[in-house]
Amino acid sequence: MEDTYIIDLFWRRDENAIQLVDKKYNSTCYSIAWKILMNREDSEECVNDTWLFTWNSIPPRRPSILSSFVSKITRNTAIDRYRKR
Repeated sequence: MEDTYIIDLFWRRDENAIQLVDKKYNSTCYSIAWKILMNREDSEECVNDTWLFTWNSIPPRRPSILSSFVSKITRNTAIDRYRKR
């Protein structure tokens, strides 16, 4: 699945975009969250928060590299969750 296609789905507010980005980047984002949080439930929640934030961020932003975009969101979300603990 092309990232540009997924971004276009987000841009059109098509809910299939969340399913596709989850299918493609779930393991990557979960791994990022796990390395920071070391907790299964918090890592899963962090990944779900990543999809919500991505949904709310596209549009108005159109990321050029979707993997970097969602990875950065995951990292920042996990760090925020870690600090709250």
